[in-house]
Amino acid sequence: MFSSPNSTDNLKKVLMIIGAYGIVQVLAQDLGIKTGKKQRDLIQSMPIQIIVLYAGAYTVTDDHSNAAIATGLYYLLKYGYSKGKTSDVCFESV
Repeated sequence: MFSSPNSTDNLKKVLMIIGAYGIVQVLAQDLGIKTGKKQRDLIQSMPIQIIVLYAGAYTVTDDHSNAAIATGLYYLLKYGYSKGKTSDVCFESV
């Protein structure tokens, strides 16, 4: 099953937009801009999380395999290595 160059380009554009959204979301939070409640609920759903994280990794790597590995590694470390025990912030001492 081969996809046409146009559909490949469209997928790449969609992934880049979703990845850029993820960067904008983090920047907005860092600047103290509040997130909408429905927006937060949507982004915190597991399927959307996976898509946004994958798209962010794809935006950086421009490679589907590397994006999948990076996304999988994140969840492996979160649920496997950390056994699902989470922290409120990434760097607590800062």
